[in-house]
Amino acid sequence: MTTPNKYPAKVLLLGEHTILRGSRALAMPLWTHYSSWEWGRPGEATDLLALADYLDRDLPAQFATDRFRADLRAGLFLSSSIPVGYGLGSSGAVCVAVFARYATPAGHQQLDVLGPKAFFATMESYFHGASSGTDPLICYLEQSVQLFPTGTYAPVTLPPLVAGWQFFLLDTGQTRQTGPLVDYFLQRYDAEADFRAAVQAAWLQPSDAAIDALLAGDRALLAVNFRKISQFQLAALPPMVVPQVRPAWAAGLATGNYLLKICGAGGGGYCLGLTDNWARTKTQLADWKLVPLAV
Repeated sequence: MTTPNKYPAKVLLLGEHTILRGSRALAMPLWTHYSSWEWGRPGEATDLLALADYLDRDLPAQFATDRFRADLRAGLFLSSSIPVGYGLGSSGAVCVAVFARYATPAGHQQLDVLGPKAFFATMESYFHGASSGTDPLICYLEQSVQLFPTGTYAPVTLPPLVAGWQFFLLDTGQTRQTGPLVDYFLQRYDAEADFRAAVQAAWLQPSDAAIDALLAGDRALLAVNFRKISQFQLAALPPMVVPQVRPAWAAGLATGNYLLKICGAGGGGYCLGLTDNWARTKTQLADWKLVPLAV
């Protein structure tokens, strides 16, 4: 956490859902979307006042909540360009922003003892009822992280994609709720042997292979495994692919000019794309709002 008053979103590049059943995942901060503290809206931050009450109850002495409430009533608010319901960790950025400004020495000590992932999991539970702590972890570290199914993690440096290669986000224009989509996947995986075998062969294994390829800078092998994931998700996970996006998704697979897959939970929010010719892809997807990722 080195950038003053700027708390980035996060994007899960690989491992969505499959990390819950044995694969790894790879996430990175997204600096095109972030939250920051600003002044000028007295009395409007009622949601953050409720967060202060939660912190008093669940993390006592870890935060200067009286000062937090006084600032909110005086007009402090958290401005954010992170869309809610897009899987970009909007609540994680809130947690880190509040920690950076209001954590007490006891709060910093507790974070050091528990580790940032566990500490922020408790804090973010205010928003979700249960949290892995991953979203605020990425925001706090401001670094790409490889996540393991054991719950551990390791910061990593992603080799840059060069010569026209580009990860990008495609905005579906629809928000979604993560919980029902995760439940849909887990219920099918645990109950349907054929679906489970297909996930392992066409999604879990390619996801791990794509992570290895990306970390090694092997763009060709990354694309091969990204394609396998894209094909499987389009064919086998209809609730997770927004109908309006299906033609563009299929066109990318057919032409090979770009590839799309779900980003986070799917079912709305952003799709994640990969291309070896960013200029051409921007033209072909001119009807969609695209966000390039700095990888």
